[in-house]
Amino acid sequence: MQFGEDVETLVERLADATILLKKAKSADERLALGHYIWCMYDALVATIGVPLNYSDKDIFGSVKNGKKYDKKTMIFRDRALKNFFENRDYHKKMLGSIINDLSGNLNFMEDQYTCMKECLSKGEFFDIFSSFLKSLNLGKDFDKFIKNVGIYSFYGEVMPSAAGFILFNPVDKSVDVFSSNANYDVRTLSTLAHEFGHAYDYSKFDGDYIDFNKYLHRSFYTEVTSVLFERLMIEYLINNDILINDAKDELIAKNSNHYWMLIGGYIDSLLDYDMLKKNQQDKYSSEYIYSLIKKNFNEDIKSFLERISTLNVIHNHIYTYGDIISMIIKDNVDKYGFDNDMLLEMYDRRGEIFSPEFLDKNGVTPENYIKGYQKELKLLEK
Repeated sequence: MQFGEDVETLVERLADATILLKKAKSADERLALGHYIWCMYDALVATIGVPLNYSDKDIFGSVKNGKKYDKKTMIFRDRALKNFFENRDYHKKMLGSIINDLSGNLNFMEDQYTCMKECLSKGEFFDIFSSFLKSLNLGKDFDKFIKNVGIYSFYGEVMPSAAGFILFNPVDKSVDVFSSNANYDVRTLSTLAHEFGHAYDYSKFDGDYIDFNKYLHRSFYTEVTSVLFERLMIEYLINNDILINDAKDELIAKNSNHYWMLIGGYIDSLLDYDMLKKNQQDKYSSEYIYSLIKKNFNEDIKSFLERISTLNVIHNHIYTYGDIISMIIKDNVDKYGFDNDMLLEMYDRRGEIFSPEFLDKNGVTPENYIKGYQKELKLLEK
């Protein structure tokens, strides 16, 4: 296990996927492979730091297929957006209750345990990461799945909004994970844990291309397992006294980010459908958005609106519920391991559009989230 030193394997994966696209037997298979090829081109640009000249024809096989891809993915995203609006009272209650309950638990955000981030040797770094994966007792199937996973560092300046990402070929099941400006430190350990959570998620995927496309473009479960692995990594580091101050700082940073994502999701639940549809913030000034939501916040929300570049409902949606659901699932993993009923049911339902049924059935409530949150904060006392 190590960071890839060159991109030869990625180029080979791109070539293989291009061949598979030509042989694809259905529109859904072409959609899934087109997405993978598109992301692979972006990954190559980010990894080598050099622009590549590629077109819709290079990615999708033809300009016509590129337009079909755009149309199909827009249908998925429009459905997800409508679903969010249809359930916005539920979201408003869920997110509003959590934010209100968190208001007395935010003092820790001022803490900082170290001013110097400690770096490990390459060997120490990957020994820790391998030991972490072994500590999860995930079984031989996952060990086999991740054996050929490629790990790469990419130039964060090329993708400034991404700490990391994963590429999964839905046909041949090849997997590669990427970390922004990777270093042998806690931040990168956390990023890799997040991406290997996606890898575990995909290792459990046994649906067809229709299921895959639904999961990729409209599901609200896509960030649950990845955030779960982040939580498990930080807990592993602190409990085993490994770079403990840096790990505490990472926990603070993650919880701070989750809090602001909750705020973003809650703002979305306050807006009407037309504004959700036109979700790029440059359609509206931060002052106008503030005028619509000011009764629900104090004036400090103005600075938040000025910092964000978009009111991306689907992005906020999947990361907010990734945080909330992973908190509850972690309690089940702690008690019963990864074969717990809640996690297995989530994988069975992964392609579904949002429904409160699964959350209500499995105790995903503001009260249980806060219990998990307070338990997590006790790690800072160690």
